[in-house]
Amino acid sequence: KNLFKDNDAQVLDMGSGKGYLTFALYDFLVNKLKFTAQVTGIEQRKDLVKLGNRVAVASGFKDLIFSQGTIADCNVETPDILMALHACDTATDDAIFKGIQAGAKIIICSPCCHKQVRKAMSDDGLLKSIKMHGILKERQAEIATDAIRALLLESKGYETKVFEFISMEHTGKNLMITAIKKNKNVDKEAFLKEIEVLKNTLEIKEHYLDKLLYPSKSK
Repeated sequence: KNLFKDNDAQVLDMGSGKGYLTFALYDFLVNKLKFTAQVTGIEQRKDLVKLGNRVAVASGFKDLIFSQGTIADCNVETPDILMALHACDTATDDAIFKGIQAGAKIIICSPCCHKQVRKAMSDDGLLKSIKMHGILKERQAEIATDAIRALLLESKGYETKVFEFISMEHTGKNLMITAIKKNKNVDKEAFLKEIEVLKNTLEIKEHYLDKLLYPSKSK
């Protein structure tokens, strides 16, 4: 709560879908914490945007709106909180990138569908015996993708945690990454070196968020 000035919070929910999380967070901030919150849900599907705005008006949530657009093309200004629940594959990276660019105080995401790194992993090398089995390669790609995401957030001055936020009984996509912006000096090169060691060890050609944040390094 002390991260926000005058209990005022600007929130972006990237890929908000039907808005279950968007509505819940608005209610928590405004009615529970007594914040003055501006909450915006970004959703690509026009029908869900219309539905969200209609329900927001009916609920009296005057500072909650839904806007049509993609995560990659969304114009992000100065959010305090940026979140993305189950944004598919690199859409999670786009959301994290937008949050870092905008200097968001808090970034929260629950990743989904780690296809990019799986395709970027070599099928040969020291880990060939793991990657010859599809399910094991998939899980290895999930771990590698989110480990590198966490390191990249750390390289940009965020204190990052990765943990399970809900039981596996409800969804297998139960991992959450939280990142809080800290005003401290960061040894960026040390993090980037660690990322390269990890990519080389796991034989990963490229990581999408790494390319977004450090394009010159990828050339």
